[in-house]
Amino acid sequence: MNKQLLEIINNLKGSLLGIGLNDGTYLDAIENNDDIHTCYILSNLSLTGKKFSMAKHGRSKKINIKKIKKHFKKKSLDNIICNYDIIKQFQRSFVPNSIYLNSGYLYIYGSQTEIESLKQKYQRYTNKIKINQFKDGFIMKINNQNTKNNFFKDIIFKIKDLGTDIIDFITELLIN
Repeated sequence: MNKQLLEIINNLKGSLLGIGLNDGTYLDAIENNDDIHTCYILSNLSLTGKKFSMAKHGRSKKINIKKIKKHFKKKSLDNIICNYDIIKQFQRSFVPNSIYLNSGYLYIYGSQTEIESLKQKYQRYTNKIKINQFKDGFIMKINNQNTKNNFFKDIIFKIKDLGTDIIDFITELLIN
């Protein structure tokens, strides 16, 4: 899976938002790729360099994943690469925000738990989803080039997701 992810990073062009790319090999690959002109990395690392623009004056800027829509404009990011383990708890807000911000491809990588629920949430917006499964995880490639989201549609989906979360919580309480 790591080799495939490095290939993806080497083939990217334009601007990039990376969430959870804490591994040094991924960051080196981003730095060595001349086709990436701007890179935003949301992690606990303090990064400085010519491409990593979230760091100003030696301090990294903290951005909450729930409020990511406030910091970027509509369809302003060409590519997004994120770790599923980090965005798992923010799924309800991250899915519509990633559709809103991304004008190219969205790559999600991680372990193989709950891959179908994530796929169903993105199939509401687009049918162009490709999943590559490996022994140690998966990489989901979502094409957001012609996707559009609607304010009312997003609210309905958030209410539906909240309802399913509440039902799952209640059934878990009753079983235990």
